[in-house]
Amino acid sequence: MKKIAGYWYSFVIVGLLIAGYSGVLDQYSYEGGWNEAPIYAKVGTPTILITFFGFWVLMLADFFKNKDVKRPVLVGFSLFFLNWIAIFVYFWSVVYRRKNT
Repeated sequence: MKKIAGYWYSFVIVGLLIAGYSGVLDQYSYEGGWNEAPIYAKVGTPTILITFFGFWVLMLADFFKNKDVKRPVLVGFSLFFLNWIAIFVYFWSVVYRRKNT
């Protein structure tokens, strides 16, 4: 489950970075009320928010459950304060490499 969520999170992050760098996000930006929002904004915004917050909580729970991390204080504080960048690094450097998940 964690690896599938990590792949999905990685896909969303890379997609947003590519879209932001290429200017596609500017074309699809929307300013206005929720009732008048187009369908891509009504579906995309909650999907991205659930992805970000859900994966952040999942990686925090994994960190507290497993004690196989070097420098746990540094990693714990970075997961909490640098949240979306740190969980991306934590997934690929710790969870993905772990044999038992």
